[in-house]
Amino acid sequence: MKNGLAFVVSVCICQLLHAQTITGKITDEKNKPVKGAVVLLRQQKDSALVSSALSTENGSYSFANIRNGNYYVLIEMLGYQKANNKISLADNTVSVPDMKLVPQAFSLGEVTVTSTKPFLEQRADKLVVNVENSPTAAGSTALEILQKVPGVMVTNDQVKLAGKSDVNIMIDGKLSQYTDMSVLLSSMGASNIEKIELITNPGAKYDATGGAMINIILKKNANLGTNGTASLTLGTSLYKKGEFGIDKSYNRLIPSLSLNHRKGKINVYGSVSYVYRNSFDYGEYDRIIGPNRFLQINKEDNSRNSVNYRAGIDLYADKKNTFGILIRGSDFSRLSDALNLTQQFNVASGNVVSEFNTLNNKNNTNNNFAADINWKHTFDSTGRDLNIDFDYSRFGIRNANDIVTQLSSSNTYLQNQFVNNPVRFGVLKIDYTNPISKDAKFELGIKSSFATIDNYLTFKKGSVVDPSRSTDFEYSENLNAVYGSFQQKIKKWEFIGGLRAEQTIAKGTNIGVRVLDRNYWQLFPSLFITRQVSADFSTGLQYSRRVRRPGYQQQNPFVQYIDSLTYTKGNPLIRPQVSDVFKWTLSYQNQPFVSISYNKTKDIIFNDAPKQDGNLTYTTPENLAAFDNLVFEVNFPLNFGKKISGYGGNQLILNHYKADYLGGLYNRSVWNWQAYWQVAYKPATGWNIEVSGFYTTKFLDEFIDVNEFGNINLAIQRTFKDKKTRLTLNVNDVLFSQKMRGLIKYQDINVGFRNIEDSRNLRLTLSYSFGNQKLKAVRNRSTGSDTEAGRVNTN
Repeated sequence: MKNGLAFVVSVCICQLLHAQTITGKITDEKNKPVKGAVVLLRQQKDSALVSSALSTENGSYSFANIRNGNYYVLIEMLGYQKANNKISLADNTVSVPDMKLVPQAFSLGEVTVTSTKPFLEQRADKLVVNVENSPTAAGSTALEILQKVPGVMVTNDQVKLAGKSDVNIMIDGKLSQYTDMSVLLSSMGASNIEKIELITNPGAKYDATGGAMINIILKKNANLGTNGTASLTLGTSLYKKGEFGIDKSYNRLIPSLSLNHRKGKINVYGSVSYVYRNSFDYGEYDRIIGPNRFLQINKEDNSRNSVNYRAGIDLYADKKNTFGILIRGSDFSRLSDALNLTQQFNVASGNVVSEFNTLNNKNNTNNNFAADINWKHTFDSTGRDLNIDFDYSRFGIRNANDIVTQLSSSNTYLQNQFVNNPVRFGVLKIDYTNPISKDAKFELGIKSSFATIDNYLTFKKGSVVDPSRSTDFEYSENLNAVYGSFQQKIKKWEFIGGLRAEQTIAKGTNIGVRVLDRNYWQLFPSLFITRQVSADFSTGLQYSRRVRRPGYQQQNPFVQYIDSLTYTKGNPLIRPQVSDVFKWTLSYQNQPFVSISYNKTKDIIFNDAPKQDGNLTYTTPENLAAFDNLVFEVNFPLNFGKKISGYGGNQLILNHYKADYLGGLYNRSVWNWQAYWQVAYKPATGWNIEVSGFYTTKFLDEFIDVNEFGNINLAIQRTFKDKKTRLTLNVNDVLFSQKMRGLIKYQDINVGFRNIEDSRNLRLTLSYSFGNQKLKAVRNRSTGSDTEAGRVNTN
């Protein structure tokens, strides 16, 4: 594998170093550089499109990795006549004479330019991953799509980016409604995803909560009329029965429908999707406590049903005012049956001391409803506008667990816990944008949110309520924020600076006793500097300060049992963690090439800090350590001929933790390497074959040493002649290699684990687009309660 990787890297470097390049410059009738003109490179013999580009700030453009041949460069710009120039390329770099655009003497109709977007695009403050039309997306959930994004990993239902777990998920700029990734992402179909934005250093406009942001952008359309898309996915898991306790088939069903109608000043839209999936989870936990060893084998069957809906109306009252109403929501239910076998051994002799079974039947239901009212006022044609947004959201979360412990056939204990967790909040948000010139603008905004979260847990032994394990935790929070940012372009330089101030007022009571009372302000500066070094290369520096506030349920002190010896509990005294994030980037033709990032965090929240109490093992959130994260990243193209294209990349990551915990010093650093790739082969018109995957070496996650793992995925897609019908076959985790193994060994804690999930599956998806496929896009706007909703854990 190492030799193969070295060969691929050497080939890609040779492509970069020895590629033949075409360069040129565009000016207008006043000999001033033209920015943003569409530049197309076409073959002379048949006008086939070879490559495309946009002219830069100084009017320049370039095409790299071009084969010998005869071409012509075509320039298109709205309001100007087309211009073209023929060239020949023969083992040399060609500099095209400057091309001047002449204004059109009459009004243009519509100019349509069709080209293929690069899979990766580096912007000043984000990395854009274009996944639209990728066969990989068909029949997938959003979680499965994220697992294929460069540098993103999902471990233990937690999304990580470059080794960091404090990642926020957004949909069209709106933060997710759950922090439980398995609920949010696995219940959302991915057929409508256009692209994914990785924002490692969010600016002042974004809420300071969280670290990096992953923004999932849904597909858009253009023009008046009605259109829609319907799709159906059928899937099944690929496993040998009898292995890992598997004794039945696991399947999925995902139908979805979206509709959009626009006529005159009114736009009405809506979408609904249903996800059914049953799956399994197999885990082994091996704990050494004193002279004893406890081996736990857990087998769990899950059955999930979810309905997600969204509907709204936009009224374009006049050229300056747009009003919108949006409702959205979801209904989710999950039934799971877990069988846990615990065996106690004597470490010295290896003899079995005792054993028992724990049956844990879970019934989780939750629903969410939100309504948003929005007004956008545009003052003039320069882009000066005002957005006012009011949002109300509520969650209803109910979890019931029946825990049966069987010591023998005649010795059985029944325990029951029931959680009722209503969450409500309202948010007012105002944003103002004022362009000073075509190269400068500033933004101002304020936000205020009010949330109430009630947490009721009733714990019973048999039919008797246990007051020592039951809780009534009530939490309220008021967040107030104000921000300002300024953006300026000066020749080859671009500057974006901002400052955000946030006030937090939080109160919590447990059974009438005040356990939490906070009121404090925090400042969050940010700065982004980008410079165009040449026609092909640009470099940038980024800095931002971020905060990760505890999730509402993390502060809830109630206990949730896995079995009679293992449980988790919340911590009402946990504090927010603050991070300073730095990043340097080097981009080639607006695609990420090399980057170095450094993240320093104080009081980092360990979500699962382990503790021992006799034979009991439990975890709880704690502010434990200083955390340093260093990432070196290299990306490169994988293009061979006209039919094979893709990308590859590597990350070298250092995670370092330093904490005083359990009477000792936890001071550990671990380097790990991640590789990822995606390659597409188009053998004929209408056919597309994709192979993607990742591999990571051993890494450190809080107290856990996680062993190496990875996966390989295959997708075959057929697009029919009408271009509205697509049939896609996917095989996920072909080698069944996405298995988690790890070890926690610190002080008296010694726990090894192995976890195997339902990751290898076969999916067949049929999608059909109908109506006017040039329907004008629905406004993609964030709502005021996005950040607060992102801290609600509905599992």
